[in-house]
Amino acid sequence: MPVPQEFTRDYVEANSPADALLYTDFLNSGEPWKSMHANNPWLQAPDPSKPLEFGGDHYWDTTVGRKHPYWSQYTLPRLTKDINQLRADLREWGFCLIEDGLSGEQCRRFLERLVDQAEGERAAGVAYDTPTGQIINTLVNKGRCFSACIEQDPEGVQAGPVIEQIMNETLGQGWISHSFLAIGADPGCHPQGLHIDQAPLLPWMTSEAPALFNTMYIPQDVDEVNGGTLVIPGSHRVLMDAGSGGKIGQLPPTINLEAPAGTIMLFDGRLLHGTGANRSDKRRYVAVSSTVKPWMRSQENWVMSVSPEVLARASDKLKHRMGLQAVTYGATVEGFGLGGRGQVGDVTGDLVPFREAYDAGEYERVGELSAGSPESDLRKVYTVHAALERLRVARESGQEGKVGKSGGKRHVSSFP
Repeated sequence: MPVPQEFTRDYVEANSPADALLYTDFLNSGEPWKSMHANNPWLQAPDPSKPLEFGGDHYWDTTVGRKHPYWSQYTLPRLTKDINQLRADLREWGFCLIEDGLSGEQCRRFLERLVDQAEGERAAGVAYDTPTGQIINTLVNKGRCFSACIEQDPEGVQAGPVIEQIMNETLGQGWISHSFLAIGADPGCHPQGLHIDQAPLLPWMTSEAPALFNTMYIPQDVDEVNGGTLVIPGSHRVLMDAGSGGKIGQLPPTINLEAPAGTIMLFDGRLLHGTGANRSDKRRYVAVSSTVKPWMRSQENWVMSVSPEVLARASDKLKHRMGLQAVTYGATVEGFGLGGRGQVGDVTGDLVPFREAYDAGEYERVGELSAGSPESDLRKVYTVHAALERLRVARESGQEGKVGKSGGKRHVSSFP
């Protein structure tokens, strides 16, 4: 029997004028970013191809709260071990600072492991460089001290019980790890644009508690000199008050975070923040563990459950629907797909090379590395190589409509 006319693509398109579409105005509103940037031109991100400018009205050209002409009159969050003060700071300012959240020994192990890992990933050819600096992804694979942080194990993070209690109160029981990565701010590099980590939910805005909550581990002193994290205190309330699809007026200025090594910063997923500009001569590290409500993932874990036969014949659309294409802030594997990494023109890299390698028993994850790791470890063909090579070939061949199969493990001599 013929397909009913009402089900044909031509009929559906003819009966889908712009003024009839469901929620189009809301979903395409561009809010709150549209009004936020229109009313605050100083939020314009710098051009990464040009040297960074100072001395003007720029969000990255600022100082710490106690020195800031605007913010020095306010009692902003200060270092504390008092859980009640931490709660009050989170409500009022969107962040709080746990004093000595990491012990001296825990802090030392944490920083040494980050530095070693960064050097090792560079030596192995898998360093993830951004305009801000080097990012280290998937920390859970790269040191027991990081696994302890996800578990909030006091052996790895002495403030774990306090952090866990606050996250239970904020996200509810059963929250899950969204990501855990380290961000290196390199001297002379550019700052991040100010953003909120709950952005994938926009223009919908949670009006009470956040749906995403962050724990930032600070293993070395941070301030306005070495690119302490930029924040607009209380900006989570501005977005809450604007509501879903709402507009934002003028914002107060940014400040740099000031905190000694061992501090742990908890912050609301709706707080405007970004990596600062490092004006020192050394890299500055922080590590951010993001947690979300447990319903913020698919009920079926398609990445694991889809069969190799279905995967082999899957279209890009089917791979995307099953979470096997890195097209959003989530759904990354070892950082592949994060921030445009793994994208060629309009083609976004799929995650099939990782599944193919897994099915073949050949998935080579990037584990603990250092510059002094054995050559056999530094010369391994890590699976992320295949994913990046696949995109490089697509870019060079101009085949932006299709990304072919990886064809097994190959050595990669250069990366995008």
